[in-house]
Amino acid sequence: MLRHRLAALFEPRSLLVLSSRELPVVQAPPPLLRGRVTGVTVDAGGQWHLPATLEYLQPDQRLDMALLCLDPARLPAALGDLRRYRPRSLVLLPHETPSADPIETLTYCQAWGRMNDCLVLGPGALGIQRPHLGLNLGLDDKGAPVGRVALVAQSRMVAAAVLDWAGDIHLGFSAVVSTGDTSGVTVAEVLEYLSMDPRSDSIVLYLEEADSSRRFTSALMAAASVKPVIVLKAGRQGAGDSAAADAVFDALLRRTGAVRIRFFVQLFSALKVLVHAKHQRGRHIALFSNGHGAAHLALDAIAPNGPVARADLGAQTRRDLAALLEPGASVSNPVVSHAPLDPVRLRQALHLIVSDPNVDGVLVLIAPDPLSDMDQAAGTLADVSEAASKPIISCFLGDASMRPQRHRLDAVGLPAFRTPESAANAYAILASYHYNQTLAQQALPPEMLSRPPRLDEARTLLNDAIMSGKTALDSGSCRWLLDCFHVPIRVEDHEPPETARQNLPMAIHVRQDKHFGPYIQFGPGGRPARLASPYGEIELPPLNNYLARQLIQRGKFWSRVLERELTPAVFEQLRESLERVSEIISALPGIKTLSVNPLWWDDSSLFAGEIRVEIDPNYDGERPENQAYRHMAIHPYPRRLVRPMVMSDGQEWLLRPIRPEDATLLQEFIRGLSDESRYMRFVSMLRELTPRMLARYTRIDYDREVAFVATVQVPNPENRGLLRERIVGFAHYLRNADGQGAEYALVIADDWQRRGLGGELMQSLFQVARQQGLRYIEGIVLASNRAMIGLMTSLGLQNDADEEDPTTRRIWMNLDTK
Repeated sequence: MLRHRLAALFEPRSLLVLSSRELPVVQAPPPLLRGRVTGVTVDAGGQWHLPATLEYLQPDQRLDMALLCLDPARLPAALGDLRRYRPRSLVLLPHETPSADPIETLTYCQAWGRMNDCLVLGPGALGIQRPHLGLNLGLDDKGAPVGRVALVAQSRMVAAAVLDWAGDIHLGFSAVVSTGDTSGVTVAEVLEYLSMDPRSDSIVLYLEEADSSRRFTSALMAAASVKPVIVLKAGRQGAGDSAAADAVFDALLRRTGAVRIRFFVQLFSALKVLVHAKHQRGRHIALFSNGHGAAHLALDAIAPNGPVARADLGAQTRRDLAALLEPGASVSNPVVSHAPLDPVRLRQALHLIVSDPNVDGVLVLIAPDPLSDMDQAAGTLADVSEAASKPIISCFLGDASMRPQRHRLDAVGLPAFRTPESAANAYAILASYHYNQTLAQQALPPEMLSRPPRLDEARTLLNDAIMSGKTALDSGSCRWLLDCFHVPIRVEDHEPPETARQNLPMAIHVRQDKHFGPYIQFGPGGRPARLASPYGEIELPPLNNYLARQLIQRGKFWSRVLERELTPAVFEQLRESLERVSEIISALPGIKTLSVNPLWWDDSSLFAGEIRVEIDPNYDGERPENQAYRHMAIHPYPRRLVRPMVMSDGQEWLLRPIRPEDATLLQEFIRGLSDESRYMRFVSMLRELTPRMLARYTRIDYDREVAFVATVQVPNPENRGLLRERIVGFAHYLRNADGQGAEYALVIADDWQRRGLGGELMQSLFQVARQQGLRYIEGIVLASNRAMIGLMTSLGLQNDADEEDPTTRRIWMNLDTK
């Protein structure tokens, strides 16, 4: 298997340093590079002497990395000399002498990298650090401490500040990379590498400009599906198109499962709660405090329409708290007790609050109290938090006397904060993360809506307009387009009914973002709304039922107007309209914009005041499924790969790509395997998949990989014998680190083996792998698994011995030759 191409940056095996100053990696080479580092000094006159060869490289072997720190004016000469070593990666550190023409220097270095097949980080990069390897490829002699957080920053200043601040709170890192100026190494590539890095439990990402849509989205989704990703991005203060672009970026982060923070100071709060805290399943929190002041400050920090809200404690909880706490204590939310913090009473009070079904999490705020033992309070809180099923976040107000308690709680994984505002904000981050993770698991439904669209008719309509040289559809064609997709909006030849025009109108817009393609806006409509709320709520296609509902209900327009006035019937029409508009822009890349504004409504129907559709005159008519839906940031669920199948004995089954909601079915499938089948698949006695494995196998980005399941309908004894779906076969591939191949796996339920399922699943896997440009596919199979080896060789795969492990075989196929 080939190494990932970024391994030359993150784990170089050979290094040449050309610098006008002594660098840490030369002073103390890490074990990884011991005996394979060459340091060359640039003298005061700007001269150097490179050896003709490097003794630790074989004649045909490339140098992994060249690390340069010298006058930018000398870079062309230095890069010319380096060509003899054919470096895989090049890191250009900042120098005290500025470049006379930074753009020219950047352009030259990037062009050199492309011509020499070399990754270029910089110019002006802070460098690369891998603390667990002792690798410090930068200017800072101290280096980052060892930890589990990966830091990726497009600004070396921000990266340096994070490292300096992290040292004060004893935060460690698994990797640190700063790209400096616009770099040949993209953030998407770094995210792909870190998503597979076992040393990184979470990723902090500082962005000034996002990468191109699909690659960045795909990498971010892959990383956020298996570990928390925290994004701090500059550029919120713009207006006009800039503000709209920022709102689209927010929508993208929601759909990938990452969480965005607004301010630098929130970074460490986010790390505390996302890495250590239990993850809540809702947004309602309860507060417990030993004083009213701290509780009120925390409540003030909770935005009225923000991600968290104050929970309403149940009547029984309030009665139990009143019986437990001193007379005069507040037993609603916030719960406030002024009595000394007795450990037994504190434990009981927290247990009552945590057990309340209306509570999703608890915020404990404690101020210094000379009548209370703060050590005991912190210890009690730690014990309760460890046993609780819901997250508990604490705030020990103060500094000198309370700092030891916060450090104690942080050390046992209970996030502790210094101020009520920061603690409340931490809960908002935790709630946003859970909400975004829920959105990330949404996929376009596997089946069309109740009535499939007349796609051929709609495509003909669009192509005819483009062939006629039109840039927009006329009103009749707009109506026809909506009718082809069965959008439940009435288009009248006359004014909508007076009962509809009395209501505040709505609007649906489809617009284009230069990075992330089409997006859908929903909000108030008509002329007044354009002045008061030009953007509304935004979501990226594709939409399903849940996402369409969230788009309607997330904004102020819903909470202030529609929630009270929209009838259930019209709400469902609006929800379906958004889903069908999503279908239009997913299926027809030639549509640039679409607007239904104003959108009137009464108690029973929706009415279009005006419909506008702009089209792309350069659209070539190619179907989006043949181009991997490149016009969209998020690849829809590949319905075209769903195939009804029949076994030789007449048994019907379904071959389809897996979906996020299949996690429970997949876990049930794995648990139902025999011990032998599980051992043959996992080479262990693993009885079920871990949460991270479940996410990795079900939250598939179908632009890059695939996982198929074979399902049958079986009686469900828990639901009066009605039929339910059961997974009886599973095949998938995950891309290898080299980006050119993938490793497959196949497992069939014991009672469904030898019926042809395995061959059909694997053939479908090979077909998609070729479409996605993979060069080979391989699997490591136990030598004793004769049934699997026999099946794979019958499908044309090669059977090779594994030189490192004689108990296994490498069963592989060159996809280029098939």
